[in-house]
Amino acid sequence: MKALVTGGAGFLGSHIVRALLRRGDEVVAFDHRLRGKCLSEDILERVQSIEDDIFNEAAVLRAAEACGAIFHCAAMVGVDAYSKQPAKTMETEETGLRNVCNAALAAGGARVVYASSSAVYGQAGGGVGLDEALPVAPVSNYGAAKRFNELYLASQHTEHGLQSVALRIFNMYGPYQDERLVIPRFIKRAFDGGDLEIYGDGAQTRDFVYIDDVVETALACAERMVEGLIGCEIVNVCSGKEVSVRDLAEIIIRLTGSRSTLVQREHPQGRATFEVARCFGSRQKLQRVVGDFVSTPLEEGLKRTIASVALLRDSNRKARPK
Repeated sequence: MKALVTGGAGFLGSHIVRALLRRGDEVVAFDHRLRGKCLSEDILERVQSIEDDIFNEAAVLRAAEACGAIFHCAAMVGVDAYSKQPAKTMETEETGLRNVCNAALAAGGARVVYASSSAVYGQAGGGVGLDEALPVAPVSNYGAAKRFNELYLASQHTEHGLQSVALRIFNMYGPYQDERLVIPRFIKRAFDGGDLEIYGDGAQTRDFVYIDDVVETALACAERMVEGLIGCEIVNVCSGKEVSVRDLAEIIIRLTGSRSTLVQREHPQGRATFEVARCFGSRQKLQRVVGDFVSTPLEEGLKRTIASVALLRDSNRKARPK
């Protein structure tokens, strides 16, 4: 299969690129900046590289030619970006997916796997595992944009028969993730011996899902569409378990052997709509759609992530001029 990965040099996109190459697929990596992110030079030599902007409809159309699947991962990254640039966040989501859908149809009906987010749930659910059948209530610009795109995919299926899956990804983590996200930020601070800052008392919970599990789900959904088992679906990608931010920080300190301490901070201004007290997902639909695979336990995923950070830090030290 030939597949297009938008945001192909980013965290999720780069992991999907590598997984597709491992199974022998032809890959088009599309990103506004291909180098200096998560793709090595040897990987870039093995893919068709297109450095362009997701806003450029003509470029997306060319990139999708003869593709059987499009994994749409291009997006802005981090709560700070969403809170400071709400209009650009929503424009990137809406325009990017519209261009992808047009390109998929022009390519003869390429299947679309879209990276949505658990942010669409907002304050829904309370203390229960968030289920795809719940009425959603996004309260952030990012969550609203992701929900709009889920609805747009449904309309494209109704109007044009476009097959798609929107993956409602919870808090994913793993090697090569940007330090603007909580786990790589905590790991860096732990290695440096600095304070790990938590907002409020750190009792807020999240559902952390390892990157390999997200990639496995994305590829499995694309295959189910080939088999005609999926028309247009929304699927949670989660571990099904909640962990408090305080507990997460303490686990990272223990696994790194750090002397770091926890420091409580007030929630930054402008981020109120991104804060929810509890957030964890239900895996029931995921298991029905792609099968009952075991998710990576949090400590195992953290050990792999910490090892990758340690390796990179060691390589950077050796590469410094003496």
